[in-house]
Amino acid sequence: MNWIVIEASEISSEQSVHITGIRHHHIVSILKKKASESVLVVVPGIGNFRYQVEGISNQETILKAEENLPRVLEPLPIHCLFSLPRPQTAKKILHLAGAYGITSLHFFATESKNKEYWTSPVYSKDWKELVLTGLSQTGNSQMPSVHLGQRENWKQFLSSWKGPVQIMDREGKNGFPNSNQRDFGLKETLFVFGPESGWKESDHLFFKEHNLNQTSLGNINLRTEFAFSSLLYLLFKS
Repeated sequence: MNWIVIEASEISSEQSVHITGIRHHHIVSILKKKASESVLVVVPGIGNFRYQVEGISNQETILKAEENLPRVLEPLPIHCLFSLPRPQTAKKILHLAGAYGITSLHFFATESKNKEYWTSPVYSKDWKELVLTGLSQTGNSQMPSVHLGQRENWKQFLSSWKGPVQIMDREGKNGFPNSNQRDFGLKETLFVFGPESGWKESDHLFFKEHNLNQTSLGNINLRTEFAFSSLLYLLFKS
């Protein structure tokens, strides 16, 4: 946790905030901050700040806004869809989405996926906290939106997408030349990650019928979280 995440609703009209729980423990025990010292703060949807420690007790840390900081990270303006991953995999995806500041995440159960994954707390009450762990790592202030398509058809969703769609598939074309990736209209691009077992033949027919590009990250099989991480790295470094 390099940055302390503070929700805008926690900040008083005097620009101070009372921090308790895990964040308080981190400031005191990990960062070892004392009164009058500063901590780095990210406020989701607003920006980056430096806050001063006004007081510390056994139960809480009181912080007050000291100065605005320039945005430390340029978010990746992309959208990503995942064939319902295992909860442990979803945790890593949500963290990475927050760390890189992508625009949106979409989870759907394709025909071959275990729909019981929907019952996991990751997809009901924990997803926001998992995204916030990414913000606390990098200082990104953009909160990705998360769409849980539990009762929706993923192929209908793809058909209605208004921008470019890139289907991630080991057998696809190499869609990542060395040129600047931001030049080919990332803003509305939806990157689609399928099941780790691979797309079914009916899926490939659907992609062909709808002229959807199939893009490869390389000629190896990757676990979903590694494929997502590879995509983020390739786009971010350019």
